[in-house]
Amino acid sequence: MPISTIGSDGLASSSVTRAKMGYAGAVLQVVQASYSTQVTNSSSTFATTGLSASITPTSSSNKILVLANVAVYYGSANNMYLGLRINRGGSFPWTNYFFNNVGAIVMLNNTYGINYLDSPATTSSTTYTIEFNCPSSASAYAYPTAQLLSAGNQSQSTITLLEVAA
Repeated sequence: MPISTIGSDGLASSSVTRAKMGYAGAVLQVVQASYSTQVTNSSSTFATTGLSASITPTSSSNKILVLANVAVYYGSANNMYLGLRINRGGSFPWTNYFFNNVGAIVMLNNTYGINYLDSPATTSSTTYTIEFNCPSSASAYAYPTAQLLSAGNQSQSTITLLEVAA
């Protein structure tokens, strides 16, 4: 199979655009961030997990695929609700609630994955932050992490933003 080369105009600038890639759906850039500090929230008010990343879309018509994993340690897990949402500059394009009906136990570790295709319609730097709340009475300890946690052992978690050509 012959090896081809890209002409000098193929990637003349540092960014890869749809015109240079030639088709919709191409991943133009990837940004990843991690966070591993424990955050406590025992109210129905959303609080940040500390997990956030920023990306600057190359076109206002492009999409941003948000991928995140959030592990939560419940200090008291008797019929617990947990809310997770994406905060994009004060807009909340994705929110979901999870219910754990596990009975009266001392602790519970769970990992929740988020994957959401957003349309920010901008070419300005855009920050995505993962937030959580605990609308039931017991507190939850959010460990944004990519794996299940054992009691007292926190791990690092990640958020990944992918710009997808429209």
